[in-house]
Amino acid sequence: MTPLNVLLVVSLALTVLAYLGISRLRLVPPDNDPASYVLAHPDGAREKHLAVCAGDSITRGAVSANYVDLLAGRLPRWDFVNAGVNSELAFNLAGRLDQIIALDPDAVTILIGTNDVNATFGLRSALGYYAIQRFPERPNPLFFRENLTLVVRRLKRETRARIALFSIPPIGEASDHYAYLRTEEYSTIIREVAESEEVDYLPLRERLVEYLESLPASPHAPPFRRFGTIGRRAIRARILLGRSLDEISASNGFRLLVDGIHLNTHGAAIAAALAEAFICECTSYCEPYAATE
Repeated sequence: MTPLNVLLVVSLALTVLAYLGISRLRLVPPDNDPASYVLAHPDGAREKHLAVCAGDSITRGAVSANYVDLLAGRLPRWDFVNAGVNSELAFNLAGRLDQIIALDPDAVTILIGTNDVNATFGLRSALGYYAIQRFPERPNPLFFRENLTLVVRRLKRETRARIALFSIPPIGEASDHYAYLRTEEYSTIIREVAESEEVDYLPLRERLVEYLESLPASPHAPPFRRFGTIGRRAIRARILLGRSLDEISASNGFRLLVDGIHLNTHGAAIAAALAEAFICECTSYCEPYAATE
């Protein structure tokens, strides 16, 4: 076999490995997803309070640092279910609430909206989401508000859980870019829904922005137009090179994000701290395990 053929074979093998790894990261659910929790508790009995963390890939924690696992390490008297699904919008979350409601959780946190924002960045972006999801209309702020409200109202009506809504992280770290500003618009919607539905609001975006504004601007952060390419490279770097998300984040010039969208460990720790404070407040609110806390 000639050196060129060897190179082609190696290149093909790496491509296949990367594809399989990316598919696994995108499609395989976490070990503590709702179905796994049901299998571990077939009779429905449990000895701990149960918190469900619902959302998209930022909650799923495969291409973002996993704040749900951080919570589980901090609060051993609680069980945590990771109900994050990659690439989902609020519309998709509204369509899969049955599995969350069936768990009878004591607390539910919701971090959703980043993909709703991404889907508004032109026709090409919208079509990309249409290719993997089916929407009754083109994603827009009103569509997001309506679906998030439906999620909250159904959880209020059909569970006894205390509910909290996270605001969403900024997209990119450049405060003068429209993508960054649009996450502020959608976070305002989230806060307004939390207020109108009388559920808790966790100011994740505000905490992340406060931290970013305390630092000088990064001269190496890539432009928004490259985030898609950077995200794919980040996944390959994890799979093929074994690099950590924090290493990838630093090499991309970000302080809190990995690829302009997902959280590094520092960003995830801020999310975990907000959720931890909320969940600890639930202890006196929750029955029937308050006496054991």
